Amino acid sequence: MQQVQSPSVDSLPRIGYYVSKEEQKQKFYKNESHIHKQGPLSGVKAGAHKFTNDLLTYFPKGFAGSKNSDFYEYLSLGMVPYVVGSSMLIALYGAARGKFNPTDAHAAGVAFKKMTAGVIAYGVGKWASTKLSRTLINASTGVDLDLKYIKKINELPEPGQEKGLVRIQYPGVYDSAEFFRKDLLAKDAELNHGNVFALDDKKAKKAGFKEKLNNPGQLVNEKTRKLKIRATALENVSKYIVAATGVAFGAQKAFAEMSLPKLTSLYNAKSFLVGVAKTVAEAGKQLWQGTDRNAITRNYGKVLIGASAISTLLAWLIPTIGFKSNPNTIKTKVDTNKEYEVC
Repeated sequence: MQQVQSPSVDSLPRIGYYVSKEEQKQKFYKNESHIHKQGPLSGVKAGAHKFTNDLLTYFPKGFAGSKNSDFYEYLSLGMVPYVVGSSMLIALYGAARGKFNPTDAHAAGVAFKKMTAGVIAYGVGKWASTKLSRTLINASTGVDLDLKYIKKINELPEPGQEKGLVRIQYPGVYDSAEFFRKDLLAKDAELNHGNVFALDDKKAKKAGFKEKLNNPGQLVNEKTRKLKIRATALENVSKYIVAATGVAFGAQKAFAEMSLPKLTSLYNAKSFLVGVAKTVAEAGKQLWQGTDRNAITRNYGKVLIGASAISTLLAWLIPTIGFKSNPNTIKTKVDTNKEYEVC
């Protein structure tokens, strides 16, 4: 009688019996929308993708009336008028200098330098203010308002195409306060931490709950929604105060007198950066000191700088305080050690 041998574990088919956690993750990341893997350059990657597509893809599609233009692309186009308008403002003064007499060319050069500095400081100030407040919010509450997710869009065929393109988008997880992507957060927690409540548990702990809750998402999701609303409202105030400060900063005399070497070698690059740093420091000093013409011109810089710092601080503090308010006054956990009578 021939002995029947059982097949080895290695010979068993992989599909239909057991799928490893790593295989589940790879399949999910390949086919489904998912949280963008976070790293030192993840924000830069998403920002560069959005910027290039704004100018080269989304704007032409929308202008042509493409049926594949969507709401994400529409919202993304806010950067186009800033870039185009800022470039035109700078070019108006820079391009015409060669057509003027020496006196007028010098005056246009001064305006060109101030305009360039003001535009750059305007954009950098708005970005830095929001980035700082959101970084502090993330550290205080565990809610990363800058978190992106990868979304694959299967477009309909355009005229002349046999098959629609597949595009990648980087929407924000918290772009919508009412309908933020808590489903993707739960899936990410399940795949990477083995528990759909792993991220909610961390947020609940940040909110002040020392013990684990039976359903932390029920509490944390509502607190997150309110945090997003408060943060957005305060950021809209803060970033424009900071932007005004940037414009005033760019209008300082230090930029008008700035003279930088041409970037022709590594040594010149170093000298260029040193010159920029000295000019920025001097402009900051001039903005703070103001002029002695009257009380307004003497103190407007201090007011703008102080208002920028306070508004950025409040954009962090008020949402964070609201997120952590009265955690022990809400009954969210049943004591399973007690006996209860079922009515």
